[in-house]
This record gives sequence, structure tokens and C-alpha cells, in this order.
Amino acid sequence: MHKTPCYVIAGPLGVGKTSAILNCLKQQPQGTRVGVLVNDFGPIGLDQVRLGAEAPTTKVVNLHGGCICCTLIASLPQAVCQLTEQELDCLLIEPSGMASPAQAINALRQLELQDRISLQPTIVMFSAETFDDVLFNRMPYYRMLCDVAEVLVFNRCDRVNAAKLARIRRWADELDPPKSRVVTTTHGELPADLFINSTNTSVGIKPMLQEDHLHQFDSSAQPGGVICDAEQVFDETLLLANLQRLCGQGIAGNEVLRFKGVFRTEQGWRRIDIANGKVSTNASAYRGETLIEWVTRPEKIKPAQMLAAIERPIQPPQLTPPHINV
Repeated sequence: MHKTPCYVIAGPLGVGKTSAILNCLKQQPQGTRVGVLVNDFGPIGLDQVRLGAEAPTTKVVNLHGGCICCTLIASLPQAVCQLTEQELDCLLIEPSGMASPAQAINALRQLELQDRISLQPTIVMFSAETFDDVLFNRMPYYRMLCDVAEVLVFNRCDRVNAAKLARIRRWADELDPPKSRVVTTTHGELPADLFINSTNTSVGIKPMLQEDHLHQFDSSAQPGGVICDAEQVFDETLLLANLQRLCGQGIAGNEVLRFKGVFRTEQGWRRIDIANGKVSTNASAYRGETLIEWVTRPEKIKPAQMLAAIERPIQPPQLTPPHINV
């Protein structure tokens, strides 16, 4: 039986995992058969929509509305088998940014024993911009991600200075267990040779308790989402100004941990994100209904509340476009 090389690309919310997968897909020679399994913590499944729009020939399955490390773990083997029914050259799995990849990997090892897949070194991504060695060493969630990583990737290195990059390197070199590779990059651009099929030399990843993921460490994190009418057109300048306000002020006394959406605007379709306290926007290939997902803390925000907040009228002097990462 053909064993599909399987790569898990994990990391916290908003570090660029989906961008990394899209870049990987673009690097594949024409005719390469790639499958992608996406796990969205939110209810809409927005990452699948993005992948489907920007990589339409890729076979994508989405498990959304929970994490494949706990609530959706029973669905993981079935989803992998669905993807590998037809022979693939490569399978990429993106766990939710709230998940423990170790739990998912333990489940995937059972499929490896059945000769369905060949697990490759686990890739864990962080943002160099938000890296804090004291925080990473103190918080169990970050320590868990470092433990499970065989390849460690620091994205957004163009946003930090040389001194911080050197500190990141020193910190990564001291990790135990040591990493087979540490990559520094920008825009989620991973080296192509990370995806060359190799024998996974890991001696085994220790099982993690179910509490070893972010939504158990921080049970106040609340997902939400909404699908808007297909005919609705958003004012992009107003939308960006309101989202910039949400970065600093939150909504109804709640912090916005993550926000992502594809919007129909008067300037065309746009993908807009809040990650790590910053707003970013890019053109989107998606054409359909406006889709929005978010994670707030400590309370759940209703769709009507979020829509009111992002469409709130602002006086013209306040409409100066905020600093946007494009």
C-alpha cells in the first residue's frame, strides 16, 4: 500500500500556518497531488475557503468547530482516510491554533502503523515579532509546542531587528529535546526541502493530557462566526478603521484574540485578519458570501454585536486609514 508522506504544521493563532501551506502548494511541480486537512476552531471553516479559492486543484477537507486534539479527535482518522482514498504525493495537516498537535500526532501514528501515511518531522511555527523567551518558558502551552516540534519555524522575521533574531537563535539552540532544524523566514515562506519525504527519526512524542492546549489553558477563549448576505458590500476604509479600533479597545469589554474574514468590498474581495494585535489585508481569490470568524476573551460575542462593531459609523476625520500590514 502507498504510504502518503504526512506533514503536521502547527502553531498558535495567527502565526501564518495557512499562508505557509499556500506557499508550499505553489512550490509543488505541476501535477503533484496534494491533500490538505484543515482544523478550524471557529464555526465557519474559513481556512478551507481560502485554500479552496487560492489552490483550487488541491483536495481539502476541513474539520471545524473544535480541535482535532480533543473534541474532533475521533473524526481525524476518517478525514485522513477520506483524503488518501486516492493516492496522494503529500498530505499537509494544519491543527487549530488552539490545539495540542501531540494529541493529533498520537492518533496519526495509528494510521502510520496501518501503512496509510508516513509521518514526517513535525513543523511548529511561531511569530518572531511576538516572541518572548520568558513567556515561552513559563507557559505550558508554548512549552508543549516546543516539545512536539522537530522543525521550529519563526515567521515574520522582517519585523524584528538583528538583536532579537540572535536572541531567538540562542533560545532555540538551548531547547531540549533539540530541534533537527530552526528556520527563520517571512510571509510563511518555508524552504522547499522541508517537504522532501524523509524517514521520521523521532523516538516518539510523549502523550499530552487533554488540558495541554490553549482553549483549556484559557477556557475563556470564545469562538464566533457569521456568514453575511451575498449581496452585502462593505466599505473597506470604514471596516479597516473599525478593526484597528478593535485591536486596541476590544469589543464590549472583551479582547479580540483573533479575527479573520473574506469580505466583499467596494474595492473588490479582500481577506482581512487581526493577528497578534495587528490588522492585515490582502486581495482574495474567493467569490461568494462574506465569511467572518473571531475568537474573543472572556465572553462570547454574538454575530449581531460583531457586525455592529465593524460597521460602526465613524466621522470623516477618523477615517484616515490605519497602519496596515499588506
